[in-house]
Amino acid sequence: MPSDESERSPAARRAEPTLLLVEDDTGIGRMLERGLLAEGYRVRWARDLREAAEIARAETPDLVVLDRMLPDGDGAAFCAAFRRSGSSAPVLMLTARETLEDKLRGFDAGADDYLTKPFEFDELAARLAVLRRRGHGGVAPSLTLEPALREVRFAGRAVRLTPREWPLMAHLHANAGAPVTRDALIADAWGLEGQVTENSVDVYVGYLRRKLGELRCGARIETVRGVGFMLVLVG
Repeated sequence: MPSDESERSPAARRAEPTLLLVEDDTGIGRMLERGLLAEGYRVRWARDLREAAEIARAETPDLVVLDRMLPDGDGAAFCAAFRRSGSSAPVLMLTARETLEDKLRGFDAGADDYLTKPFEFDELAARLAVLRRRGHGGVAPSLTLEPALREVRFAGRAVRLTPREWPLMAHLHANAGAPVTRDALIADAWGLEGQVTENSVDVYVGYLRRKLGELRCGARIETVRGVGFMLVLVG
């Protein structure tokens, strides 16, 4: 198996799950990058939170291995922002912080697992494999809407929508997997209220993305260039 990602063909790289590695220690980072490439991941390595945020926006990672103590901030804050952006990709926190309080803060921020340093690579690889199976196997709970309460529900969790967000979400959900035009969303949410800009739709879709991120349901709202938006359900 090639030891360097650059040696892989474009087709092979597309088939691999993208893993965002956020680690400022060069020695640990190189060891992890080498091992994770051998495990079949497409590794994108960030040395700080700014670089991690840029990669997360551009690459849509399938998994994240995230250090807590980084040069420009706390990895827990990045994890919380990552969830608010709408991503449900599994996050494994990897850090020397080992107190119960530190672990709870990591989980509260949206982490799925927590591994303390020093660690064995085989254990990390096994934990990542479990997180991947958890995301792809079994009978997935469905994303449902509760009109009376204006709630979106998933796996026992719920988020409440505003009166303006609700018709947008209902329209996207009813047409899940198909593009919905901005004009159709404007008609549902604003009706005959007057001039509404496309930017207004973009703003409220951003709110919905954050709330789907809070649910950690795997669903996402994709932008369909030149058309509008599409709700993609997972499972």
